[in-house]
Amino acid sequence: MIRWGRRLAHAVLAASAPLCVACECARAQNVRTQNSRAGVDDGKRQPPVASRGRLAVTGCSGQPISDIVIITQPPFTERLPQDLEWVRRTVRRLHVNTHDEVIRQFLLLKPGDACNQIQRAESERILRAQPYLVDARIHVYDDERGGVRLDVETRDDFSLIFEPLIRTSLPFVRGMRLGETNLGGSATMAALEWRDGVNYNDVLGVQFTDYQFGGGRNELRVEGRRNLFGQRMNLEVLRPYYTDLQRFAWLGSVGGTREPMRFQRESFPANAVTVRREYGNIGGLVRVGPVGRLKLLGASITRETHRTDEGAVLLTPEGVKPDTFPAAPPLFDSQNVLRANLLLGMRAIRFKQVQGFDALTGAQDVRVGVQAGFVVGHSLATSAAIDRDRFFASNVYAGAAGDRWYVGLQGITEARYHVDRARWENVIGSGRAAWYFRPAVRQTTVMQAEWATGRRMQVPFQLSLADREGGIMGHRNSWSAGARRMVLRAEQRLVVPTRFNVADIGLAGFAEAGRLWRESSVPYSVDAPWRGAFGVSLLAAVPPRSRRLWRVDFAVPVSNDPLKRFEIRFTGLDRSRNFWRDPQDVAASRERTAPTSIFTWP
Repeated sequence: MIRWGRRLAHAVLAASAPLCVACECARAQNVRTQNSRAGVDDGKRQPPVASRGRLAVTGCSGQPISDIVIITQPPFTERLPQDLEWVRRTVRRLHVNTHDEVIRQFLLLKPGDACNQIQRAESERILRAQPYLVDARIHVYDDERGGVRLDVETRDDFSLIFEPLIRTSLPFVRGMRLGETNLGGSATMAALEWRDGVNYNDVLGVQFTDYQFGGGRNELRVEGRRNLFGQRMNLEVLRPYYTDLQRFAWLGSVGGTREPMRFQRESFPANAVTVRREYGNIGGLVRVGPVGRLKLLGASITRETHRTDEGAVLLTPEGVKPDTFPAAPPLFDSQNVLRANLLLGMRAIRFKQVQGFDALTGAQDVRVGVQAGFVVGHSLATSAAIDRDRFFASNVYAGAAGDRWYVGLQGITEARYHVDRARWENVIGSGRAAWYFRPAVRQTTVMQAEWATGRRMQVPFQLSLADREGGIMGHRNSWSAGARRMVLRAEQRLVVPTRFNVADIGLAGFAEAGRLWRESSVPYSVDAPWRGAFGVSLLAAVPPRSRRLWRVDFAVPVSNDPLKRFEIRFTGLDRSRNFWRDPQDVAASRERTAPTSIFTWP
């Protein structure tokens, strides 16, 4: 019965929304009307039926909410061409829709409450921020009894994780990542990973995330991974600050890593040093001020140890070898600190819904206004933690948007003041500025600048144009490294009309350029001239209007780097939920205990 009810609910949403099929809506409304006239009430739970045919209400204005109907749908809701209809049937057969209870937990309204437009809009936005949903809409209808009824319509994204690592030589399959992003419709992600290490350890990893830990809007994140040369363990429980209507947010984490830090050297092959970290963090904050213009105040206690092995090694395809090249190995300070931190956030933000900016055609909510988060810490003297220092971190964002354009700017900075040396050290910063322009429904222009920097570094740090996230295409084999990096990117996208409902398809032309600057505290850093690449891309969003953008990029490098190569790159990422996230080579050197997860600001 429940499965039949969900299928019926999925079918009755097309009359006024793109998530439904129109002919089924009329059938569902007839069933609802007939049951109402007949007074059907046999004590059994009736399947959810959309409110099509009722009088739509423009918005919430204090009316009592008599009922909230949750209608969850699979990735494909519309019929496909006859030759491809088997795809929709297969997905529906294998897919488990998100449970109604999961959706209700994210709502800021419940039956019996007065309908509030701000709470309705924020509930809709919070649902759209979930990584396992393609879209969410909350419609308001007259319940014909002096109140209103809310229909919450969501559509799931594909939940299967299937990422094989395939080579052209035997054995063809060298690795696999397998899992689910919405396991059994329960808002949990679980994945297992294996990769052949050849002459190193095989990579073995497990990831688990519960987006409703403890039955509320809390998250549990667990990760364990044995790398080719080292391991990583992390446990984190948090309540992110989802909305201005939320009063509290908190975080607790513990973990440790042992990983190699590679250093590019222009004159010699890259070497590496082993970095060991252990960390723990607990803290929280509370909202002060009115919705829309507020402050967040809080505190945290953090513990972090950091040690770098003195000897450098070469990680060659044949295995680990000693570094015998005539270049002085880099030396770094150790760290052993316990800190008390003050947390401060300020926010004057509203959200604007747009389409086709970071996604190909999907909807996203961009932030308009200004917000900032700060962490100020001071070391506590104990027998176990001997370092004396002060710590500062900031995360600042500003954005503006219209119907066809959006401009955003975000910068993340941290620094440590060493009391004994009386100077600031480990100054790490990164950021992004971007302009989106959508002159027509099927066209999008994106221009952006990304930067990263490290100064007075006492921990391993190095930037390069070879980094997959922060560098440029065609230069993955580059041996040049720097302390500062600037990358400029431009892209013109075009959505290609198609009669198939399997996916949205697009084409893009792009160009990018980057350069590096040296700094004495960053090993082997050099001044590298501007280098660039240009090319074309094939784009896809599966299912239609998904915010995950799949790309096949064909890049031609333009530079004097003798190691440049034509590159074909495959990616599948959802960039619509975060304006900026540190590239891997920047994140690897940041403090693990700076509680930026509280300031998620979705």
